[in-house]
Amino acid sequence: MMKKLTISFAMLVFFISIMILSPFSSKDLFAADGDSLFSTYKVHTINIRFSQPNYWDSLIYYYNQGLEQYMSATVIANGITFNNVGVRLKGNSSFTHPNNKKAFRLGFDEYVSGQKWNGMKGVHLNNFWNDPSFLREKLHLDYCQANNIAAPRGNFVRMSINDTLFAFYSLVEHVDKTFLTSRFGSSNGDYFKAVDGIGTGADYISDFRWLGADSTLYYNNYELKSNLTNGPWKKLLTFIDTLNHTGDIATMLPAQMNMEPYYKTMAIDNVLGNLDSYIFSGRNFYIYFKPPTNKVDWIVWDATLSFGALPGGPLNIETLPITYVGSDTGRPLFSRIVNNPALKHEYLLALCRVYNTKFTTDALFPKIDSIVNLIRPYVYEDQRKMFTNQQFETNVISDITVSGRRIPGIKSYITLRRTSIQSQLNALGIDCSTGIDPNGQETVNTFELYQNYPNPFNPSTKIEYSLTKQTGVTLVIYDALGKQVTSLVNKELQNSGFYTVEWNGSDDAGNSMATGLYFMKLSVGDGSFESSVTKKLVLIK
Repeated sequence: MMKKLTISFAMLVFFISIMILSPFSSKDLFAADGDSLFSTYKVHTINIRFSQPNYWDSLIYYYNQGLEQYMSATVIANGITFNNVGVRLKGNSSFTHPNNKKAFRLGFDEYVSGQKWNGMKGVHLNNFWNDPSFLREKLHLDYCQANNIAAPRGNFVRMSINDTLFAFYSLVEHVDKTFLTSRFGSSNGDYFKAVDGIGTGADYISDFRWLGADSTLYYNNYELKSNLTNGPWKKLLTFIDTLNHTGDIATMLPAQMNMEPYYKTMAIDNVLGNLDSYIFSGRNFYIYFKPPTNKVDWIVWDATLSFGALPGGPLNIETLPITYVGSDTGRPLFSRIVNNPALKHEYLLALCRVYNTKFTTDALFPKIDSIVNLIRPYVYEDQRKMFTNQQFETNVISDITVSGRRIPGIKSYITLRRTSIQSQLNALGIDCSTGIDPNGQETVNTFELYQNYPNPFNPSTKIEYSLTKQTGVTLVIYDALGKQVTSLVNKELQNSGFYTVEWNGSDDAGNSMATGLYFMKLSVGDGSFESSVTKKLVLIK
C-alpha cells in the first residue's frame, strides 16, 4: 500500500509540475470536459421541467430586474436527469427575438455544488437572433478553435419545456474557471467581461479609453468576474494607462499583453466580418490577467452576428479594410496597433496565418454543407424561428433582404471576402504564400505547428500544422530525454495547405508508450535550408 501511495504521489507531483510550468494556451490543456458536447457536429436534446405554474412570467420578471436571478428546474440533457438546475433568461438585442424565443443560461451548479453536464458547470442556449443561416456562431467559434484562439466551443440543441418542443438553439460553453483552466492552465488570475451597455440608455463601452486615475470611473465599463488577487482594478488601470499614454507602444504593449492571440482574434473578426466585437461595438470579449506574469489574454465571446449580420454596421462588409477600426480614439487597443508600423506588421502577419490556408471555399464549404444537412430538420420544425425555411436555405448560399436591410449569405460572403482580402494584400505588396514583402521583410511564417488536441491525451491525439508553400516536411515525436519515439512524417514533399496527423501513443515498433511528457518537432525545408519548431504534449494512462 505504501509503495502504491508513493507512486501515486509522484505522479501527482509530476502532473502538477507540468500544469504549473506549461506555456500552453488555448487548446493546449484540454482534457475531457465538454468533449462529448462539442467535439463533433451534433444536435443535443434538453428538456427543462419547471414545477412553478407561472414560470414564464417569473423568468421575464427576473430578467427585467437585471439581477441575473435563476429559477430552479429539472433539466434532462441527452437523457440524463439533473435536479435543481439554475435557469434564467439572457441577452440584449437577442431578447427581442419574436415568438418568445428567448436565449437561456443554464447553471448546473447554481443550487447543487459540483453538479456538471459532461464537465460543464454552465452552458448558454442562444437563439440565432438575426441569423437566417443558423450557422454564424458555430462557424466563427470553430474557426477560432482551428486557429488556437481562446474561445468557447459551440454546437446545437433541440430544446423542450415541460416535455413539449420549444425551439432550436445554439449550445455554447460558458466562460468560467473551468474554461480558464482548460485554455490557460490556470484559473487563479482575475478576469473582466466587456459590458453590454449599448442600447441601455447609458451606453457604457469597454473601449480601454483612459477615464482618469480613479478606479471607480471604470466600474460601469468593465464587469469584474473574479476577485482572486490583490488589486484587480489596479491591474486594469495600469494596462489602460500604458495603452493610452506610452510613447513606445511597440515595446510597452507586448510587455503587458500576449499579442499573438490578440492579433489573430482581431484578424478573425475582420476576416469573418464580426463587427459586434471590440473593433466596432466595443463589446463581446473577456480579458484575463494570467498569472504569474499578469499579462492580458483575450477571450472571444458572442459571435452570433458574424459574417456581416450586425445591424447598423458598415454596408459593404465584404470589402471591409483589413485594418478596419470603428474609431481611432474610441478603440485605442486596436487603433494604436494599426497606426504603429511595427505592430501593424505583426498584425498583418497574423492575418496571413488565419486567412491564407483556412479561409477558402475548399476548406469551408464542405463543413457548411455538413452542418446544414445535420440541422435542416431541426430548423424546419422550429415554429418560433425568426426567419422562414426558404430564407434559411437561401442565406446559406446568398444574401437576403429583410425590411430593407441586407443580410449577407454565408457562402457568397466567403467568396467575396476572400477576393477583397487578397486584393488588399496585393495592394500592400504582401504575398501570404511566400512570406516575403517587396522590401524583403518576413510577413508570415512558411509553416505553423499547432498544439495537439486533446492535450493531455489518451489514447490518441491529433497534431495539426499548416504550410504556406510547397516544402519538405518531417514530423517526429521525442520522449523527455530527447530519444526519438516515432516519425509521423518523414521528409515528405507537401503542398501548401492544412494538415492533420494522428499519433496513437505508440513508437515505430508499435509499442505503447508510458505516461509522460513528450515533444513533437516539425521541420520544414528543401535540404539547403531547414527550420523547425517544437511543442510539448502529455500522454496520460
